[in-house]
Amino acid sequence: MNQALRILDIFMKVQENSDLLQHKQEGLLAELSIAEVHCIDWIGMIDHPNVTKISEKMGLTRGGISRISKRLLGKGLIESYQEPDNNKEIYFQLTERGKTVYDQHKKIHNKAREEWLAFLDHYSDDEQATLLRFFTEISALFDSELADQMEEN
Repeated sequence: MNQALRILDIFMKVQENSDLLQHKQEGLLAELSIAEVHCIDWIGMIDHPNVTKISEKMGLTRGGISRISKRLLGKGLIESYQEPDNNKEIYFQLTERGKTVYDQHKKIHNKAREEWLAFLDHYSDDEQATLLRFFTEISALFDSELADQMEEN
C-alpha cells in the first residue's frame, strides 16, 4: 500500500474516533454508535465473523464486542448462526437492514477517501512520511482510549 493510502486510512480512523468525521445521521445510521457501525462493517467483511475475530479486528475486548453484538441483534441488524458441524461457535451475518447500514457506511468512506487522497497529493513524500508517523501515534492513543471506554460500558 502506498504511503498516501496508509496516511489516509489512519487519518480517517483518527477523525472518526475524535468526532471530526460526522457520519451522515440519516436513516439507520442515526440509530447507531460509531462502534456499532464499525462492528457491522467488520461483520460484512470477515469470513465467518465471530466475537473473537471481530474483537481482534476492532482492537476491543471480546466482552465489548459481545455487548455491541447483543445491541445489533436487538436492533435486527445482524443475526447469529452456527455451522452444522460446529455447535460450539456462534457466528454473525448481516440482515437486510444490516446490509443497508454496511452499504451506507462504505459510500461515506469512499467519498471521504477520494476527497482526502486529492488533498494529500499536495504533499511531498517526505511530508507524507511525517504525517504518517504523526497520525500513527495519534491513532494508537485513540485506540487505547476507545478500548478503555468500551471496558467501562
